[in-house]
Amino acid sequence: MDHLTPLLDRRRFIHLGVLGAPLFPPSKAAACILIRLSGGLSHLDTFDMKPEAPREIRGEFRPIPTSVPGIRISEHLPRIARQAHKLTILRSMRSSETNHERARWGLEIGRALTPAGEWAAPGDHYGDTPLERRCLGARLAIEAGARLVTVEAPRLAYDTHADNFRRLKDFLLPEFDRALAWLLEDLDERGLLATTLVIAAGEFGRTPRINRQGGRDHHAKACSVVLAGAGLPGGRVLGATDRTGEEVADLPVSPADLLRTVYEILGVGAPPQNVARGRLVRELLA
Repeated sequence: MDHLTPLLDRRRFIHLGVLGAPLFPPSKAAACILIRLSGGLSHLDTFDMKPEAPREIRGEFRPIPTSVPGIRISEHLPRIARQAHKLTILRSMRSSETNHERARWGLEIGRALTPAGEWAAPGDHYGDTPLERRCLGARLAIEAGARLVTVEAPRLAYDTHADNFRRLKDFLLPEFDRALAWLLEDLDERGLLATTLVIAAGEFGRTPRINRQGGRDHHAKACSVVLAGAGLPGGRVLGATDRTGEEVADLPVSPADLLRTVYEILGVGAPPQNVARGRLVRELLA
């Protein structure tokens, strides 16, 4: 426990319920790690590429094969591509909200579970990048008994209204690629992935058409979310968008639907009103 002291003080242990009664009832998954890609991840440049679309929509990146035949993702996510057999890529998230804070609220899994149920992983002293360090902090917190840990990318880092491709290529995607792939490998090696739900999501997607500043703007009608662990089948893509990534064409999932399904995976009791209105996405559980 000595190596945890800089990361987890007594107050945080109490806050997480580790020293007292559990915060949540027994569940199907022991824990959840939410990686928030603040600003809104471009689905078209990562997990839902459109190589056959016109250049002003498909952009500069090309898709590459993954560990699962038939699934292709961005060339700037090679490590995640090697972990695709562990992933569920949900390509059909949609909402009507393009305001950052209100859209973020829609995916506030911690607040949906309990006001005291969320802890932001610090991880200041480990790893090669800030996101990797925070992922390590998340794993340490899970080992210490935390049920829900949030890993936060820098505020609005993925809000790529301008210079989208350089920012993604040179910094954002390499960091995300290393962090998520490392976290999945680390949890798996320690026997924790089977009981830990990992979610990587932005608050919305980005517009298919590239703007005059070489960026993509807010787009709530379609985005991608990645899930792994907690007994979910891996190596699959669920849902689809149309040929330009503008609209969801199959299996529409709202933020409330995702929260309702996360509730089911975690085995938490009766959901609050904002979660109860969502439908259970049984395709995720199959």
